[in-house]
Amino acid sequence: MYTKLLYDYLVDCECCKYCVLRYLKPRYEELLCVEKAFEKRKLGHEKLKINDLNEKKQKLNPCVICFGLFENIDSIILKVKEDERLNNYEIDKFLSGFSLPVLLELTQLQMWLALIEKFPEHISKENTPDVPIKDAIKYIINDRLEKELKKEFDVEGILIGINFSIENEHEALSKLDEVAPELMNERNKQKKRFRTEVISRNYFCKHFTPTSIDITKFQKLIPIPPKVPTAPIKFDEIAITGPTIFLAGRYNKYSRDLSQTPWFVGGKKLSDLSVEEIIVSSILPHFKVSESSVTFMSSGREDVDVRCLGKGRPFVLEIMNTTKTILDKTLANEMEAKVCQSGVVSIRDVQLVKRDDLHAIKSGEQDKKKYYRALCTLRDNDIINEEMLVKLEINESFDIQQWTPLRVLHRRTLMKRTRTVHSVKAHAVKGNYALNNFKICHFEHVLCL
Repeated sequence: MYTKLLYDYLVDCECCKYCVLRYLKPRYEELLCVEKAFEKRKLGHEKLKINDLNEKKQKLNPCVICFGLFENIDSIILKVKEDERLNNYEIDKFLSGFSLPVLLELTQLQMWLALIEKFPEHISKENTPDVPIKDAIKYIINDRLEKELKKEFDVEGILIGINFSIENEHEALSKLDEVAPELMNERNKQKKRFRTEVISRNYFCKHFTPTSIDITKFQKLIPIPPKVPTAPIKFDEIAITGPTIFLAGRYNKYSRDLSQTPWFVGGKKLSDLSVEEIIVSSILPHFKVSESSVTFMSSGREDVDVRCLGKGRPFVLEIMNTTKTILDKTLANEMEAKVCQSGVVSIRDVQLVKRDDLHAIKSGEQDKKKYYRALCTLRDNDIINEEMLVKLEINESFDIQQWTPLRVLHRRTLMKRTRTVHSVKAHAVKGNYALNNFKICHFEHVLCL
């Protein structure tokens, strides 16, 4: 009996069939076939009435709650399907995002308060009585897009952003200043963060509920239930963005005149190339993105005049808005070969990794012990002797107080920092030269005087 009364009341308020069903607490899959959902609830004999009502409203005024959002699903799907930008992406997955007007949250609150007044024994003041508009539209459109685009819904797919607006929304929401001045005053203190909106969706949903507002005061200023709007919701634009991927590998640097990243001091670039630029220029053409879409990360860094040998230093490229999400072994080898052609940098083990794997890069930077080798010379042409080599063989860790290196003084405070050297071993080379091996902690700068 209650279901039928609720159904009739929502129809009389001029809700569309989707919004009527939302208040009947359907399973999400029932939103895909509204008529069957009504028949299941023995409301099938009213189907014609709802269809006639929808046709009439499409000609006159839209739904009182969703402003005609659900009635325009077909046109939304068609616009997405015909968007030529999707052809730029060789990706068989998609993710959707919706920007809906906050005014829809207000109309849902208006109907919630109306239902509390109409059916006080059935409608709670604590729990919303409907399937939220945003959840419902996402479920319906995602199902349709999977079929129309022949792509799987996945968080790592192309992001299809669909944006809507409602005429005079600002004016309607401004009434909240009178409904709950204490809440809006708190909100207005954050104007610097929210300059373009009266109120955010999250703030509204958190603070404007039947238990937190003066319902009598609300009803004097805002109609309960909501009135039929004079203009429907407006479809603004579709934003297409490729997913973000992470390409990892290891690099070796063979030049003593090459910075890891572009090196600027006082706005002037001090070197023509860097490790980052050589790697990025060889890899980006495959993913068809601009350099501004790429962020270079590595497990630590070496000085300009220090080579990086051995297995190489781990690095990651964060590539945003990529057109591809697959990297086969053959192509990875081609990328490695192209970087190697530079003669000063090589890369290996190139592969795509997950975002969760990035912690290994940063933890390596913090925890890894590193080996450095430096060629040192004695003053006054002294000759290396056995006594010196014995003194330079240190197997126990010790701390040193190191001043900020001159190379980074333009961006770091001049001060002493405690550094740990884990071991030292020296070998005589020729004349007054000694080859010193250091095992040191992270962030260490090797200074040989």
